[in-house]
Amino acid sequence: MRFLVVLLLAAWMFTPTVLAWNPAGHMAIASIAYDQLSESRRQVLVALLREHPRFDEDFKSAMPPDLTAQQQDRWIFMRASLWPDIARGFQGPDQQLYNRPGWHYIDLPVYLDDKARQKIHLPRFEFDYHKATSEQSMNVVQALTRAVDDLNNPATPRPRRAVALCWVLHLASDIHQPLHGAALFSAERFRGIPIGDRGGNDIHVKENEWLLTTYDNPNLHALWDCILGTDDSYDAATTLAQQIATEHPRRSLSDQLSRTAPQDWAYESNDAAQKVVYTPQIRAVVEAGEAQPHKPLPVVEVTDDYFKAARPLAQTRAALAAYRTAALLQ
Repeated sequence: MRFLVVLLLAAWMFTPTVLAWNPAGHMAIASIAYDQLSESRRQVLVALLREHPRFDEDFKSAMPPDLTAQQQDRWIFMRASLWPDIARGFQGPDQQLYNRPGWHYIDLPVYLDDKARQKIHLPRFEFDYHKATSEQSMNVVQALTRAVDDLNNPATPRPRRAVALCWVLHLASDIHQPLHGAALFSAERFRGIPIGDRGGNDIHVKENEWLLTTYDNPNLHALWDCILGTDDSYDAATTLAQQIATEHPRRSLSDQLSRTAPQDWAYESNDAAQKVVYTPQIRAVVEAGEAQPHKPLPVVEVTDDYFKAARPLAQTRAALAAYRTAALLQ
């Protein structure tokens, strides 16, 4: 068991950094959640964020200069949803203190075929953060519930509660990105435990909507990070939020919103990955490459039909993330 834990930690430590929703997506989701909160609750939470231990460095210094006082409060809340990704770039002690790369996802399996299902034997997934082998090893379900508990504990120092609030905002969004609840496993190429295809990072794509122009190696995970949009300015993010909230009002999602357990949200993402992310086209490319698992896969061309299915799903997942985040914070 000790050897297995070491292997799992090593896999997490040496898996290259992946993001979930990009800044535009996280900010839009946070803006929707902000609108769901009462004015008094907004004031409490923004006041808490102003006590963040790195508020001057990571919030105040980046705030657009032309915002009104009300817009500044919303922007601080939106910025908080990005902060755990900002922490990835910290150096020295602050990186050790704040960066938690393994917290952002859980690699629930999507099996390429029955052969993969029979050959790949994953360890049991644990959702209780009290049972985590270490703080660094927690998955997104464990980390989110831990952050909620820290936020709601009045004995927790307020700067630490501000950090916890950032994690709640961020992880409640991350867990709704389909590829943060899934990894593809195959019998030969993607058989690494517990990472598989690393949530789509090892499947390279090309697309015609110019979403991935800043990526050296555009991949399936990056595509889903950026699928909501790429403009992370305040005006663009709030406009995107209004669009998503209008097209996916709370009442239209009432059945799904009755699921309040974060592990259920992760399994929803996994189901979305199985049905929409890993299409028959993508599975066929991986299957054809099983005979030569060490040879690079061909780049998958993302078609208009893919976007027609993917974008509505992404917006629905974003809306669910926002409404559920507000419920956690209310």
